[in-house]
Amino acid sequence: VIFFDTINSTNTYAKKLALSGAKHGTLIAANHQTEGRGRHGHSFESPAGTGLYMTLIMRPSIEISRFQMITIAAAVAVCLAVEDLYPDSRGDVKIKWVNDIFFHGKKITGILTEAVTNFESGEIESVVTGIGVNVSTHKFTDAAGEIAGSIFSDGEFLFSRNELCARIADYVMNFAEDLDAPGLINAYRERSLLKPGERISYMKDNDKHSATVRSIDDSGGLVIINEQGEEETLRSGEVNTVRKGD
Repeated sequence: VIFFDTINSTNTYAKKLALSGAKHGTLIAANHQTEGRGRHGHSFESPAGTGLYMTLIMRPSIEISRFQMITIAAAVAVCLAVEDLYPDSRGDVKIKWVNDIFFHGKKITGILTEAVTNFESGEIESVVTGIGVNVSTHKFTDAAGEIAGSIFSDGEFLFSRNELCARIADYVMNFAEDLDAPGLINAYRERSLLKPGERISYMKDNDKHSATVRSIDDSGGLVIINEQGEEETLRSGEVNTVRKGD
């Protein structure tokens, strides 16, 4: 376990460690990030003292085609850890495909998984999985404030960030031992915000499309019925629900 009071990004630091041979299960955590990173180049607000900012380095035996299961494992791990420590949250902690955690309709967690691959073998050499959790953050920038929230919106803690970090890490490492275990993908499906029959919009080739959710497959892909009435599986991207009348 490596802890920083302040760091630019736990993921950036973890990638350097991974390249230098850091062991499977190395954990980097910080009280504050100055350059917290999200997917697609977005930033992740990481104020001091109110959030959990952590990255795990893993060396799983997994092919590139199964890479998304690491993110699936991290998302489920966050949900289970919060539910364990805050039983009143059960039923309200949800996963927005593919990797955002929502609580009472607000985003409380972002996950960024990055990999170093061996293209000759087709296997992943190392994975760094960054997890940022708004535990008691109650002030956000205008852009983030539209969707961002915290587990405890009043700024008080009912459990420590250390406890949450340890629980999440334990769950992720246990899941990493068997990413094909049915319990993992089933737990993900149970907590999914996107249900079969729900209308969604998504971006593909820089164009906005609409579709109907069919299911989540065993590899974490979102199976949809597209505008042409054909079945299609999304492996990445931004997806939003479509409200009636939109």
